[in-house]
Amino acid sequence: MAGCQILPTDHIFNTPIDGLPVHSSSAAFLSTIGSHPLHLDLGTSTDMASEEYWGIPYSVVHGSALGWTSVQYSSTDPDMGWDPRAESDCASGGSHGLVSPCTASQPLLPIPSSPLVEGGIDRDPSQPYGDHHMLILDADACRLWELFHCYPGAQGGWDIFGSATFDLRSNALRPDGWTSADAAGFPILPLLLRASEASLGEIRHALRFTLPKEAIRKAYTWPARHLSTRGTSTALPPMGQLFRLKPTYQIPASFGTQARAILQAMKTYGMYLADVGTAMFVQGEPSAGWEAQTVDQVQSVGSDQFEAVDLGPITRRAGFDPDSAAVPAP
Repeated sequence: MAGCQILPTDHIFNTPIDGLPVHSSSAAFLSTIGSHPLHLDLGTSTDMASEEYWGIPYSVVHGSALGWTSVQYSSTDPDMGWDPRAESDCASGGSHGLVSPCTASQPLLPIPSSPLVEGGIDRDPSQPYGDHHMLILDADACRLWELFHCYPGAQGGWDIFGSATFDLRSNALRPDGWTSADAAGFPILPLLLRASEASLGEIRHALRFTLPKEAIRKAYTWPARHLSTRGTSTALPPMGQLFRLKPTYQIPASFGTQARAILQAMKTYGMYLADVGTAMFVQGEPSAGWEAQTVDQVQSVGSDQFEAVDLGPITRRAGFDPDSAAVPAP
């Protein structure tokens, strides 16, 4: 994208997992998740003012030629009563040097003048709702910046409640225990469905999906770095758990190119439990390139066609580093 490789080729998100064993708790996980159809969390409207502006958009900027924007880490949401800067990244000064954790007195981020925001730009922070993610790819540095709970600031700039950056040339994970704009501590953009990619007939990376908080264990598993629930039962999947379409599921030949590409990616690369949300929602970008039949065809597949994946054969390999997403050679 924009001349940047989206994470190294040996990153776990870019690695086929269809040959790995089924997780020993797969049946228990699927039982607690319950019976739900897949839901594509995306739409064809690209008008941020539309009530049908569905999905998570992203902006591409050139950071070296951009006037970086000041931000404040604040929210009027009563459920957000902590200081997010301890697990956030930002930049500071004229050189835009990385500050992590964000202790800068005047934090800066490469927010363009007309950014794309999930759910549209809400100018009334007195009634906060939704994640309002903002994903920004700096094409000059091949660095990804992801923000959430983004509102225009009353005094200029933006009010946000968390920010994370990822060097797209690196396999480094977030510091252990740190969140990101995703509850699992993942980057969002590398796991996002994009219409142009699906239309080519092949998606060569994993996807992301959500479950309700009561269906997630208070734990996380590699490559996730953060948890966000209260459940303690081992029958609940931890944050970051990988699932895939069963090999016995046959993708109908009658399905369109986009739907077949999405479902094949769920078989070959799987999808990671990345955040708290509605059951079996799979996130993609808003794009006029999505075909109506794609949504209907993918959403005809139910959770009973999935199984949890055991990443143990990778994490037990010589050279495995739990602080890296790199997959060692077998």
